[in-house]
Amino acid sequence: MRHTITTLFRLMPLLLVVLLGSCSMDSGVNIPGFPSGGRLTETIPVQPDIVRLLDGIYTVIEGSDRMGKTVVVKASGNTLSIFTGKNAGLFVLHYGRIDSALIFEGSWRYTQGSETGLARFSMPTENGGISLLNGTRSATSFVLRGTIGDGSSEPSTPITVQFDRPLKAAPFAIIAHRGGGRNSDRLAESENSLGIIQLAEGFGANGIEIDVRLTSNGVPILFHDENFSPRLVNGEYCIGPVANYTFMQIRTLCTLKNGEVVPTLREALDVVLNKTTLSLVWLDCKSPAVLAAAGPLQQEYKQKAITQGRSLTILLGLSTEELVTEYTNMHFGGSTDALCELTLDDVRNTNARVWAPRWTLGPLPADAAQMRAEGRRTFVWTLDQREFILPFLQDGQIDGILTNYPSLVAFEYYVFQ
Repeated sequence: MRHTITTLFRLMPLLLVVLLGSCSMDSGVNIPGFPSGGRLTETIPVQPDIVRLLDGIYTVIEGSDRMGKTVVVKASGNTLSIFTGKNAGLFVLHYGRIDSALIFEGSWRYTQGSETGLARFSMPTENGGISLLNGTRSATSFVLRGTIGDGSSEPSTPITVQFDRPLKAAPFAIIAHRGGGRNSDRLAESENSLGIIQLAEGFGANGIEIDVRLTSNGVPILFHDENFSPRLVNGEYCIGPVANYTFMQIRTLCTLKNGEVVPTLREALDVVLNKTTLSLVWLDCKSPAVLAAAGPLQQEYKQKAITQGRSLTILLGLSTEELVTEYTNMHFGGSTDALCELTLDDVRNTNARVWAPRWTLGPLPADAAQMRAEGRRTFVWTLDQREFILPFLQDGQIDGILTNYPSLVAFEYYVFQ
C-alpha cells in the first residue's frame, strides 16, 4: 500500500496536467426531464423521513454494465440520490406514492463526463413498499426496480438494485467545492450561486465551501476569481477587479454564467439555513478585509441555527499568512470558528477548529491524529480522483474531504465504511 501511494504521488504533476485539460470545457450539459412531469404528477407526497429509511449499500442485480456491481442510495432533502461505482454516476430522483407503491423519477449523469438521461424507479408492495410507508424497516426486502435511458429518450434499460447493508453513521464531512461544483463541470447551476447550494445535498454533500469577496462598498458576495471575466459572468460592462464595483453595479451590469444573480453572503447563508439540511459551511475568505464583514454574519447565523434547532457549523477560512494575522489582530478568540490551511502551529495559534491541508501533501495520519487528540478536525482539499481518495480513507485519520465531485467521494466513503 505504501509503495502504491508513493507511486501515485510521484505521478501527480502529470495527472494534474491531464485533469486541468479535462476541465477546460464549460459548455452546459442539458439535464433532461420527463414530458409533462412524468408519473410524479399522479402521486401524492411522501414524508422525507420515510424515504430516508432506504439509505444503504445496494447490490446491482440487473444493469451492472451501467451501474457497476454496487451502488449507494441516500435520501437528502426532498430527493433520493444513487451514487454508482462506475463512471462516478449520480442519480437525483424526486418521489411520491401511488397507492402502496413508491415512485421515483429524475435523471442520471456521469459526473465527470457529459452522458446523461432519464431514470424511473419504483418500489412495489411486495418489494418493501408497505413496510416503508408504515415506517417500519424490513431492510432485506427493499428492492428498487426501474429503467434508465439516454438523453431525453424514454427509459428502457432495466435496472434492479437490492438492499445489502445500511450506511454506517459517522460524522464525516463531504464538502462541495464552490457551493456544489464548478462551471467547468457543466452543471445546471453556476458555481457559487444560490441554486447550486440547493443542489449540493443531492450531489452527496453534507457541507459546502463558498468563496467570499467584498464589493467596493463593503458588501460580502460569493465570487471565486479576483476579476470579472467571461469565464464566470455574462455582461460586457463587468470586467476587471471585483473590488472596483459596488454591489448595485454588480447586480445591474452582470449575471453568473447560467443567468443567476451574484449572491450576497447573507443570501447564501439564508438559503443554507432555510432551504437545505447542510451541516457545514466553509467560507473561503479571499482577502483579510472579508473577515470583518463575514464574522458578524457567521455569528448571526450560528444563533439562528441554534434557535431553529439546527446543527450548522460556519467556518472562517484562513488560507494565507495575511488572513491569519488579520484574524489574530481582530481578537476573535473562541467566539468565532475558524479553519486554517497553514501549519499546525498556525492552527493552534488561531485556535482554529479545523486544519485543512492540501491533498498534494499526501495522507498525514500522524498530524491528523494529533489534531483529533486536540479536539480539532482535519479536512483535505480539493480531492477529485478515486485513486487518491482511497489512500486518504485507508491511511489517514481525516474527518472530511473538499471535492468538486461529492457523489464520487460519497460512494467511496460509504462503501469503504
